[in-house]
Amino acid sequence: MLLDDLADRLTSQAVATTGTDLFKSVMPSTPDELIALYQTGGGPPVEVMARGPGTAAVERPHVQVLARAARPDTAHKRAQDVWFALDALGGLTINGVRYLSVFALQSPFFLNTDDVGRYVVACNFEISRVPATSS
Repeated sequence: MLLDDLADRLTSQAVATTGTDLFKSVMPSTPDELIALYQTGGGPPVEVMARGPGTAAVERPHVQVLARAARPDTAHKRAQDVWFALDALGGLTINGVRYLSVFALQSPFFLNTDDVGRYVVACNFEISRVPATSS
């Protein structure tokens, strides 16, 4: 799955560790400092008309990265670390899925503070990948 692949990439780049300070589709109340990955709406798939419906040649999902910390500079650095690990990737296979490109849609930016005053910095990515053959 997409978030598993990106979490594996971030772990292999020593940005964060899944289940410790890197989470998929959830931002738990602890620890204070963490990174959360969320799949969001993306662009339309690239279709090859002769192949028929449901046979996209390329998927274009989007992912939002949220970095949280007690200090704004720490939250921004964590988001920037993800940005450096993922932006402008291409020609990479992760867990058997071929990623054609990963591009940041913008630089990391302050999003908000949470209900206990921790800072949240966000960054969004557009991904082009060959569709996985299974979920």
